[in-house]
Amino acid sequence: MAVTWHSEVVTDEAAALGLDDLVLELARVREAGLEPLDVETALPGLPHLSSLGVVTQRTRADTTLGQATAICATVNEAIERLADEADRLGPPNQPSNPAQAQMLFRMHYRTRKLGVAEARVHTQELSGVGDRQFRARHEARLLRLVAQSLLDLDREHDLTAWGRAMEVGADVPQTVAMYWLYLFRDHYFRMETSAYALQFDLETALSQLRDDLPDWRKYLATAVYWNIEFSYLRHRFWRTHGPLWFAPTDEGCAKLNDAVERIEYHDPFPDEYMARLRRLYGSLADPDHDLFAETLARVHLDPDPLATAETWLRRCTCPRQDGTLEHADRCEVQIVLANCDIFGDTVEEEFTRIQEWYRNPRFAADPLIKDRILGFRTPTTERASVLSQGRVIGEDDDVG
Repeated sequence: MAVTWHSEVVTDEAAALGLDDLVLELARVREAGLEPLDVETALPGLPHLSSLGVVTQRTRADTTLGQATAICATVNEAIERLADEADRLGPPNQPSNPAQAQMLFRMHYRTRKLGVAEARVHTQELSGVGDRQFRARHEARLLRLVAQSLLDLDREHDLTAWGRAMEVGADVPQTVAMYWLYLFRDHYFRMETSAYALQFDLETALSQLRDDLPDWRKYLATAVYWNIEFSYLRHRFWRTHGPLWFAPTDEGCAKLNDAVERIEYHDPFPDEYMARLRRLYGSLADPDHDLFAETLARVHLDPDPLATAETWLRRCTCPRQDGTLEHADRCEVQIVLANCDIFGDTVEEEFTRIQEWYRNPRFAADPLIKDRILGFRTPTTERASVLSQGRVIGEDDDVG
């Protein structure tokens, strides 16, 4: 049964946090010097900071240190956002309150090289407020500035996530989720694998060619195989869906499309010749490199694809700097290598955005579908099956 999103579905975490709660926790973070290893030990006393959506989104590793690192990065950004007012002097020629907040957290040039306690003393002296008054009242006022900046940052993140979800059809997340999962599982991730393999073997073949090592042609042969597989998978995707990339952001769709176009335009093979290679690849029931090499040897294509690829590879005469190739902007080998990176990175970034959408408690996705999305690609289940209940999700599954 489909579960639709309703605007009134809000959890406790989504409720606005009080400034006073954040002020107390920011004081603990300041005492830890904004150092992740020290903040990690204080995590049990930072429940409100930890629950901020912007902190959760930035937590890359599901560890206490990863969470502490995300808190430090978020607090740093919130303090930096005070910079517009930080240089303004208050009467009589005192640093402004935003500048004092930056000094307190050692993010101002006056206190950057000081210790935590020294920065506090220096801030108190420049504030024009006595030590007792500073500790009793003024320090908390400075922390409130940072707390408000944090809430503003979190609100902007929340609106961005909300807007992205609305763009992709938040009223029917189940249908969107299943279509996404099908596209990424059967198309995008497979093309990503071929692109990265093509990139690795091309780089190795070129490096070994420059060093006059005997195995460089073996790597070029596998690069040709991955090049053909990538083209076959792209052709299969376009035949089924048309050149219609479907991802959470318009920018991501454009990058996926442009990267594929540039790889295929600048690779060694003209379109009509690549079409013959794709047909050979598609004729194999279970293609792999050895089987494809045997097929090529049997049909005797003219010109020979490996000779064509070698001529293309030798066109790269880019110099080495400190042992690293410095490719020219118009080098076709470099264009292919760079766009393999762009394609793979974009696939990962866009799927991460999909997972973030289903982590948002405002959207009432079916729990089973949510688990499939969040568990499909994670550091601990890389390329794990999306099996649940012992079967694979199919394109024809009833999701509504």
